[in-house]
Amino acid sequence: MSTVIPFGRRRRRAPRFAGLALFVLMLGGLALFHAWQSRAVVAPTPALLVVQAVDGDTLRAGSQRIRLSGIDAPELAQTCRDARGQAWSCGAAARSRLAALVAQGGVTCTKRGEDRYGRMLATCSAAGIADIGEAMVRDGHALNYGRYTSGYAGAEREARVARRGLWQGEFDNPEDWRHARSR
Repeated sequence: MSTVIPFGRRRRRAPRFAGLALFVLMLGGLALFHAWQSRAVVAPTPALLVVQAVDGDTLRAGSQRIRLSGIDAPELAQTCRDARGQAWSCGAAARSRLAALVAQGGVTCTKRGEDRYGRMLATCSAAGIADIGEAMVRDGHALNYGRYTSGYAGAEREARVARRGLWQGEFDNPEDWRHARSR
């Protein structure tokens, strides 16, 4: 008795873990794309695209809102007290200082993520200013956002010792000020 094996009827089997390997490759590609996208640099501001200070820690470039990463500045309506106890508009002063910094031109921002409001979180620079957020903290117009970073703690110490900006008198932490008004 002989066994007949039909010719041409062999079935090919996919390697045992081919589906898993394909899935891992897709995840790797997705991770690489996300890393590339999150490191995207906003090109130097074209002449027709105006960068504006919305408040002391937010910029607008066209329709894009950019929140400076690692800092918290007083809200526009927020007031503070100077060394003599006189009220001053520290929120408006913070916006004015940020506007002066971006007016240097050549603004570029490196994306760090997005905040819960959909704004791009970024570290930005301008002509002659390596880090606009650090300059705002060093000038005393913003605080190191300690909840999220300690990257500007040294700049904040320097502003406090020199009694610049907010540190010239008394102020409410911007985050506390916002929470008190949202109730």
